[in-house]
Amino acid sequence: MLGLSTSALASESGITETGLSYNEVGINYGVEGDTTEDYKGFGIGASALVTKNIYVTGQVKNPSSLNIDTQQYMAGVGARTAITSNADLYGSVNYFTGKYTFRGGSLIVTGYALATGVRAIITPKLEASVNLNYLDGKSRIESVTETRYGVGLGYRFTDNVIGRTNYYTTPDSINGYSVTLGYMF
Repeated sequence: MLGLSTSALASESGITETGLSYNEVGINYGVEGDTTEDYKGFGIGASALVTKNIYVTGQVKNPSSLNIDTQQYMAGVGARTAITSNADLYGSVNYFTGKYTFRGGSLIVTGYALATGVRAIITPKLEASVNLNYLDGKSRIESVTETRYGVGLGYRFTDNVIGRTNYYTTPDSINGYSVTLGYMF
């Protein structure tokens, strides 16, 4: 495998020339909320590098609170480029839909999400990231926009298994974190 070119390595294993993997499937648990209500739940996400610099991504999650049950789906496409020998700049565009069920009815929100950030290999086992996410959605009764600022750490237990933790906050004082166990292929 050492004799493969960078482009062959990226297309076969999802590992880029910076050492970061974009071929991954994972299960996560997340908590988000403000001072009045917390949402907690599990999710499943996946991404796959389809060319040296383009990847696809998708996610299903179900964060719920005491008063609202949700089902959220997201799918999109992203691009990455190396900015140093161990770091990538990335960005993605995603379509999302969410169904929110509460006492007295339900609401469906659809829209798009934009994400950008930097991912880096800090040590052979440790990754770090910073990101900015923007969400713009609409339902039959209102529009929803949100900006999130986040940081994350990942620890590679083996060549294929990674644990991740992420934290984010918004200007509206909504905070969240997630813990993910992923398999890189």
